[in-house]
Amino acid sequence: MPLLLLAYLAFLAIALPDGLLGVSWPSMSASVGQPLGALGLILPFAVASTMLSSTSTGALLARIGFGRILAGSIALSAAALLGQSLAPTFWVIVLTAVLLSAGSGAVDTALNAFAARRFDARQISWLHAVYALGAAAGPVLFVLMSRAGISWRGTFASVAGALALLALLFALTVRRWPPPPRPGPQASPAPRTWGRSRFGLPAAGWWGASMFATQAGVESGTALWAYVFLTEARAVPPAAAAATVSAYWLALLVGRVVLGPVANRTGAPRVLVGCLAGMVVSATLLLVPGPVALVGIVGMGLCAAPLFPLLTLTTPDRVGSDFSDRAIGLQGAASAAGAATFPALIGLLIGPVGTGVVAPCLLVLVLGNVGLFAWTTSRSAKRRRSVPAASG
Repeated sequence: MPLLLLAYLAFLAIALPDGLLGVSWPSMSASVGQPLGALGLILPFAVASTMLSSTSTGALLARIGFGRILAGSIALSAAALLGQSLAPTFWVIVLTAVLLSAGSGAVDTALNAFAARRFDARQISWLHAVYALGAAAGPVLFVLMSRAGISWRGTFASVAGALALLALLFALTVRRWPPPPRPGPQASPAPRTWGRSRFGLPAAGWWGASMFATQAGVESGTALWAYVFLTEARAVPPAAAAATVSAYWLALLVGRVVLGPVANRTGAPRVLVGCLAGMVVSATLLLVPGPVALVGIVGMGLCAAPLFPLLTLTTPDRVGSDFSDRAIGLQGAASAAGAATFPALIGLLIGPVGTGVVAPCLLVLVLGNVGLFAWTTSRSAKRRRSVPAASG
């Protein structure tokens, strides 16, 4: 089986549990005697586990390689899901959620690092489109199995079985994955010309991680607050607002499928610049009273679609190939932190200011990301020019 197909299957597999949690939580919480709000106790532990796993995986890749990490992490995710399906108490669910997040974070980091080295713009964009498809399929799977009389425990156990089979497939093909990456002869000039942190990354790795945190905050903040913003701040009918949120997710999926091949023809930097400009326009439309905000929300989804995969693809250009695996791990951790933190901060502002604050908050985040992109692009260009001089 081609490694590209294996990568797509792995991303689909780790996306399914993400899509399942929200729709299954009412049944899960009732079965362990917890209120719906108890989900808020799980999320901080899960986010922390994802961050730790992502940063650790970036460093471990150089020691044990892609194949073993992927096989082991998918097996861990399968075991965690099976444990959730059997969980007798709430705290067992918390523990298994931590293990599931650790496994998913490791798979995400390893596959992104592999994709940055081996995939082109279309392939990596489609990889992330597959993740969106898997997340969307989770709720559908839950509903179908519920209609068939299968409880949430049976659904989770079924997905765990599918992941276990996938882990076995990865174990059987572990030798087909490339060996652990080794530092090249140009490993030393980049840190001297750009600065090196005490964690072993060029400064660009930290600037890039900030960019990922901000972008994740924009995407999750838009998804979380779009409905409330449209209905309360822009007087959009609830049905139209709900349809717009669905269109936002569809635009994320379609944008990754369509704009990936465009980046292959024009180059990733041009698509990144164009999409960031489109996000500025879309976020600005949210400031306009009335239904024009509907266009802004969908535009945010379409323009955001290729940013995460293409920024991942261009990581070696920003930090150098010898540091890209660790940088991608840090970017994964930063994404998890940004996706949790920025929407929460917007929520804190909604209380005293009102739902209209969503629009300027998203615009500020988008403009911040444009600034970070311009800065890192400028610095990476200087690094590439300085490396030959430093090595010659």
